[in-house]
Amino acid sequence: MATKTTELGILEKQKDQDDSTTILNLIISCMGSVLPMAILILQSMMAIHRSRNNGIIISFIVFVDVVIALLFCSINAHEKAPVGSKQREKHKIFIWFLATLLNVGFAYRVTMMMPFVLALVLWALVAVTTVGTFHLYFLRPDEKV
Repeated sequence: MATKTTELGILEKQKDQDDSTTILNLIISCMGSVLPMAILILQSMMAIHRSRNNGIIISFIVFVDVVIALLFCSINAHEKAPVGSKQREKHKIFIWFLATLLNVGFAYRVTMMMPFVLALVLWALVAVTTVGTFHLYFLRPDEKV
């Protein structure tokens, strides 16, 4: 009788530890996406406050925030989708599109302040990055990079 009670006590302790480990893992995984988004929102609010008289900069900040939020959501949905499913492939296309959109947006803002030759170099880098990631992501998906 004492052995069964001891075994039950050990099993209950293990179950409690498993539950607390699961909760801890959930908090850690949630903090992995909530904390960066909270920091992004705080930084964006400060940037919008500093440039409250410039609508172009405010619209760029909002654009970047929306694209990054969609990118986080798409990556999360891609990871949760079953391997080999059409849903996963759609998320993969959307992730590539959002990353490209972010690259083009930043390049556009930066090249407005650069000399023409450096702007051409930056646009060439954006083009190479876009074509290269498309090639590796969709045309050669089996290769490990």
